[in-house]
Amino acid sequence: MFEAVFDAVPVGLCVLSPDMTIRRINRTLAMWFALGPDDPVGRKCDTLLGRMGCPCAECPARQAVGQGTPATRDMVIDAPDGVRCLEVAASPLPPAGNGEGDMLLFFHDVSGRKAAEQGLRRANQDIEQLLSSICSILISLDGDDTVTRWNRAAAGMLGLGAHQAVGARFSDLDVNWDWGPVRDAVAGCRRTGLPVRVDEVRLRADAGERFLGLTANPVPAGEGQIPGVLILGRDITQIKVREAMATHETKMQSIGRLAAGIAHEINTPIQYVSYNAGFLEGAFTDLLRLVEAYRDAFGTLRRDAREGQALLHPNILDEVEQAEREADLAYLAAEVPAAVSNSRKGLRQVADIVRAMRQFSHPGGGGKILFDLNAALQDAILVSRNAWKDVAEMVLDLDPELPAMRGLPQEMGQVFLNLVLNAAQAIEEMRGDRSGKIGTITVRTKREDAFVTVSVADTGPGIPEEIRGRIFDPFFTTKEVGRGTGQGLALVYAIVERHGGEVSFETAQGRGTVFTVTLPLDPQTEKEHGGRQ
Repeated sequence: MFEAVFDAVPVGLCVLSPDMTIRRINRTLAMWFALGPDDPVGRKCDTLLGRMGCPCAECPARQAVGQGTPATRDMVIDAPDGVRCLEVAASPLPPAGNGEGDMLLFFHDVSGRKAAEQGLRRANQDIEQLLSSICSILISLDGDDTVTRWNRAAAGMLGLGAHQAVGARFSDLDVNWDWGPVRDAVAGCRRTGLPVRVDEVRLRADAGERFLGLTANPVPAGEGQIPGVLILGRDITQIKVREAMATHETKMQSIGRLAAGIAHEINTPIQYVSYNAGFLEGAFTDLLRLVEAYRDAFGTLRRDAREGQALLHPNILDEVEQAEREADLAYLAAEVPAAVSNSRKGLRQVADIVRAMRQFSHPGGGGKILFDLNAALQDAILVSRNAWKDVAEMVLDLDPELPAMRGLPQEMGQVFLNLVLNAAQAIEEMRGDRSGKIGTITVRTKREDAFVTVSVADTGPGIPEEIRGRIFDPFFTTKEVGRGTGQGLALVYAIVERHGGEVSFETAQGRGTVFTVTLPLDPQTEKEHGGRQ
């Protein structure tokens, strides 16, 4: 019965003597090693184990003898039916007498398990590679708020390496973001067991101020344990910029429609008032000539009356002279033409403002066109006059030979308007420090080869050194609530970049700032030739 069981079991069996001589092997092991059942009998164990690449020092049989307890080792053999991975376990047998007992070796075929383990390891490696390489932030927390995973995107965006974050308490990490909503999201996720989304987490990093969108997702835990949290996030700064620009464009379209309507309503009466003023100016000139002719005739009549040859009664002549004195004809002759001229000048200014409003509010055709950059600048200055006229003198130094450039005139008008308003606000801030002293805004244009530069200089307080690297960041502002949204210079940067240009600035504390916009006259041509060198 023992012999039948020994040969029938589906594992390999080998009995070794105390001196490591093979006493017997079963049929299963003989088949795996392509041996007859009696072939290895009487030979040392390395007949089997040596073929498996097992040196004597690592032989499980020797380890079992030395320890007096079972020992195991994984080995690989080339069997006739293919490569097999075997787990070899050596277990001492009780001695028959006073001497040493034999050793029983068990050979378990674990090829399937090893293949599954290797596949699992590969899958884990693939998952690790995937989680590390995704461009979204991935942070895993256990129930104790300890960081267990911190991928490369998290390290890059948050400025903290995985070696610094993993193993630390999440809330103790030195991450310069708005911790309040992040902590609330993690706590809410644990409390409800549901994902919690935070749309605007402000992050202050070396690369500037950014906005992150985060979602805290629950990770199930065992019974009675606090669930973990998986935080996923991405940089949504550009999305916020696009949303802000879309909102700004929608607002400007609404304002544009309103401005166009107002301009149209103003333009009609202005036209006939201007026409009538011109008519009055010409008519008054004609009346003055007629009055002068009458005065000449009146002088003749007065002389004739003195000589006794009066054609009119003297009382009539006296009444005419009295009427002339009361009318102050000399004053009217001097002042009425000046008044009419000033009125016509004012009407022309109103007409210019109306034209600028209509041009500024025109929606455009959507594509880039040739336009007069100097005219766009002057329109922006005229439209914004109310913002700067009381705080600064406007000095224009525009290149009269500047050729037309290709672009979106309405967008460039927004660039110039924002720069002029920014300069006016800077000077207004300085005026508060200098007892109302008026400042200067200097606007220049100049052609440089295939480019044009536009500079807007102010005599404001300058930009503090600590914020100079952030002024183009979306939503960054130093103005009080209600005065600044932090979108102006960000929009300037985005629009100029869309035109293939650059924005730079020079500033000095207490002396002012110069913003310079450099634009290609034809963005497509410059793009084809590699841009400015």
